[in-house]
Formats: sequence, C-alpha cells, structure tokens
Amino acid sequence: MLGWFKRIWKMFQMDRVESQRWQAQKQRIAQLSVEQAREEALQVLRDERVFRLVPSSGPRDAQILAQLPADVQELAVQYDRIELAGTEDPLRGADGLDFSRITPAELREGYWRIGQLAPDTDIYTEVGVRPGEEGVYELCSELEKVERFSSVYHWILEQYSLEQVQREVEEEFGER
Repeated sequence: MLGWFKRIWKMFQMDRVESQRWQAQKQRIAQLSVEQAREEALQVLRDERVFRLVPSSGPRDAQILAQLPADVQELAVQYDRIELAGTEDPLRGADGLDFSRITPAELREGYWRIGQLAPDTDIYTEVGVRPGEEGVYELCSELEKVERFSSVYHWILEQYSLEQVQREVEEEFGER
C-alpha cells in the first residue's frame, strides 16, 4: 500500500513540476520578438530527437504562397514537412507542419491548414493561418477557443519546449 502511495505522490510531483516549467517556457517564448523566435527556432529545428525535416520537392502554388505570412512562406519554400519525431503513423504520416498539402482548414472557416496534431484522436488539432494575416493558429476540434502564436517560429519553439520539459522532468524524477 505504501509503494502505491509513493508512486501516486511521485506522479503528482512530476505533473506539478512539469506544469510549472512548461508555463515558464510558454511565457518566455511569448515574449520573444519574431526575429528572436526565428533565430532560436532555426537552431532547435536541427534537433533530430524532436524534428524531422523533409526538404521541399518542388515549387509551391504561388497564389497560395502569397496569402501566407512571410515567416510561413520562408519555411514553406524550404520544406515539404517539419514533422514531430515519434509521431509517425504509416497511414497518416507524422504530426507537424505540412507545406506540401496546404488546404482550407476543416475545423474553422477562413483558415488554411498548414499542419496537424493528433488527427486520429478526439482532440484533433489543425495548425492554420488566416490568409493575408500574420500569426499561426491551433484550431482544436474539442475547443471553441483558437490559440494564436505570433509566428510559426513561436509555434515551433512551443513544440520543442514541450518535448524538452517532459524529457527533463522524466530524467529528474525517473520514468513515470
């Protein structure tokens, strides 16, 4: 009985520490300028434990590209996909950004989908942009609220930081 209680207490502590660190990282990232976020994001994209970069296989539709924010355009001409490592699925591919298949979003009108997270779950999320506007959005199937990021670089940094915080807490406390 005491062993069970210790495991529950450890999980509670891990969740608390992870949440605090994640909130601190989220605040830090939100305060970055687009240029600061760009510099940092271009560095973290090199971490193959978190990202898999698929180079562009050809030119993009110029009309669609012109409607994207400048930061998204920069990445869209370089990459077909920026995948989150460890999310690969043989039927649907990996979670992350997919510039090779930019389409109207399914979850909200007025957005273009540039990526997706967890499409086979109840909390399916599309990563989107609004044509002609700056910023990147997460459109969640279960929430009415749309989360806005100042740039695609801020979104990348949040994905990276989430992975880093989870890894650090697991190393500190041991596996869950």
